[in-house]
Amino acid sequence: MPEDDEREEIARHLVRIDELESLRALAQEAVDEGGLPGAVRPGEADEGGHPNGQLRLDRQRRMSESGRTASIANVCSCFVRGSSGQMLKASLSGQVRQTSLPKWKPLLPLFEAVMNALQATQDGARSEPVIRIDIVRDDRALLTEETPPITGFRITDYGIGLNDDNFDSFNTAFSEHKLARGGKGLGRFIWLKAFESVSIRSRFNEGDDQGTLERSFVFDGDYDPELGVPVPAREVGTGTVIELRNFREPYKSECPKTAEQICLRLVEHFLLVFLQPACPKIEVIDQGIRTIANDVFANEFRSSSTTHEFEINGKPFKVHGFKLTSPRASRHRLLYAAHDRGVITENLEDYIPNLSGRLIDESGDSFVYLAVIQGSYLNQRVNNARTDFDISSGEDADADQASLFGEEIKRSEIREHSLSHVRSDLSDAIQSINSAKLEKILKYVSDEAPQYRILIRYADEFIDRISPTATRLDIDAALHRELHLREVKLKQDGSRIIKEAEKVDDYEGYHRRLADFMDRYNELGVSALAQYVAHRKIILDFLARAISKIQEKDQYPLERVVHQLIFPMGRTSGDVMHYQQNLWIVDERLTYHSFVASDKQFRSLDQFDSTSSKRPDLFIFDQKVAFTEGEQPINSLVVVEFKRPMRDDYSATENPLSQTFEMIEEIRSGHFRDQQGRPVSVSSNRIPATCYVVCDLTPSLETVLMDIEGAEKTPDGQGYYGFHRRRGVYYEVIDYNKLLRDAQRRNKAFIEKLNLI
Repeated sequence: MPEDDEREEIARHLVRIDELESLRALAQEAVDEGGLPGAVRPGEADEGGHPNGQLRLDRQRRMSESGRTASIANVCSCFVRGSSGQMLKASLSGQVRQTSLPKWKPLLPLFEAVMNALQATQDGARSEPVIRIDIVRDDRALLTEETPPITGFRITDYGIGLNDDNFDSFNTAFSEHKLARGGKGLGRFIWLKAFESVSIRSRFNEGDDQGTLERSFVFDGDYDPELGVPVPAREVGTGTVIELRNFREPYKSECPKTAEQICLRLVEHFLLVFLQPACPKIEVIDQGIRTIANDVFANEFRSSSTTHEFEINGKPFKVHGFKLTSPRASRHRLLYAAHDRGVITENLEDYIPNLSGRLIDESGDSFVYLAVIQGSYLNQRVNNARTDFDISSGEDADADQASLFGEEIKRSEIREHSLSHVRSDLSDAIQSINSAKLEKILKYVSDEAPQYRILIRYADEFIDRISPTATRLDIDAALHRELHLREVKLKQDGSRIIKEAEKVDDYEGYHRRLADFMDRYNELGVSALAQYVAHRKIILDFLARAISKIQEKDQYPLERVVHQLIFPMGRTSGDVMHYQQNLWIVDERLTYHSFVASDKQFRSLDQFDSTSSKRPDLFIFDQKVAFTEGEQPINSLVVVEFKRPMRDDYSATENPLSQTFEMIEEIRSGHFRDQQGRPVSVSSNRIPATCYVVCDLTPSLETVLMDIEGAEKTPDGQGYYGFHRRRGVYYEVIDYNKLLRDAQRRNKAFIEKLNLI
């Protein structure tokens, strides 16, 4: 066959670029010399028995024949010649750069090396296999630091070694040599992501008469496969030593500092391997101290392990649960694994708030819980870098869209199935936590928040969602949210029941549903009333303090304190929420008004047309609700005036009643407007008016009141009332003590019923 035809025939069979990693030098020779030495034609096998379509380099023969070494100098994975004759190359440095390794996974390169050692050990013939991990620390800091920084790791195994098959796979990006075991052919790129170089020394047998061979080389940015040419070994026995050298940042800083932490993370990552009876012995050596990882697993994991199985869409999954008593373990976690290796973790606290801290088992020991999920579906969906899964979270905006590749399983589905088994494993501990939480909730509701009392009977439905470390504010927020959800649900049920009434067939059933609905509706009404009564008690407590003497200053507060409590100053009813005003303290009837202005000049009010600069403490007017067409006239006025507690300098010309009478005349001479600015008529020229003066009955004020028309003392002696006929004004003068006491009496029955005293 002509040389050109030969090259094209071979090129048609080199369709897998990732299997040609070690042939860059050979490709260049094919271009320069017109041939492809070492190639295998279809239907044939090379001397090592490799299947057709693969290329193998007989490096010893080529070195002896050519006397030179072809360096690929940072270019691995060679070429394919297509119809255009162009070559495709894969850059080693580019592959490393594109390999993903999150900084919070600094031990993943070590775990990849350990997995290689485990697989080599499984393929080896040693009866009692051992894998040794040496932690390499910075020698320069040995005398100055108790725990010097970790610079690398040395992994030693006595497995099958880096024979020709394994070496060809090592030199092939995305090799499928270990595909059946979950291998992605990318582990060595992760090494160079976190370490500057990797030293590899391996002894192996090829099964011929050559005896034990050894290859030794450095894998780094200048890696050359020709340096891995095997030579006769000086020692007997197979095995490999991999040394990860010179930790890079940020992985170096993120790496656990102690051998205990590293060993624990190692066991967690390979939990499913340690569960296997044939798991080899794994030693971790740090500064001469040996830790057996198998013992860590046996003492802290195996003794408490549980296993549960479930299916989603016909796909099998398995959850292994472990109670970790080590003080180093601090968080309860859910670990997703693929091919016996941990991939990603989630904090269980995010889904089960009860798991916010360490739990106590039946023996009184504290522990954290680790759940490990595995399944063939996860094996199929793990990404190449083994840092995540190609699975929808189930919370994305597009998560509910149909898949083009059949029915997808979302991570949220896997999680929910797993969490049900987690709750089952931890049922005793969770029940104990819930009992303690319920006691806290009961005390809070009893002492401070009776409006939530109706929720206690439903506590089992929501108590799991409250954190064990919840503060009073957290508990209030949780109960408020639960009450709101019930209100929303009740409104929905009410609408549905009303619609059902139009076409009811089963009257008895409908009656039962309606009775149940009314029972729940009344509960929410009681809750709202309880909340409002509790609010009133707090306001009355504030009022008691507002009228008491300030001992440090030996004086009474200004009247503005009481004023602000009853209605915010400088505001109107148009910008004050209903719950922010407490006019009921003065008179329950004042709560139902059309307009209130607090400490505002008459001329500043849109609802009142006046040029006066007078500013009553409270100016209130009301409109009659008439069941006829036409406007609703202004039919009453109220002015409230506050004076500083214990003020005692009043006179016939300077007193609060005279001030309020003058303000009422100003109001009667003005013009009212509605919210749209339209004029509003009044019921008469002398609109019925009421004024309240809230103050202390000091001697000077009582002297003034003796000369006020119609003034009568109340039976309790704590105030005055009367009707000024000439001015057409009903008035009350209320002592601060009477104001507080009367308000307390009006609300006493409700407060006592709710045990708020």
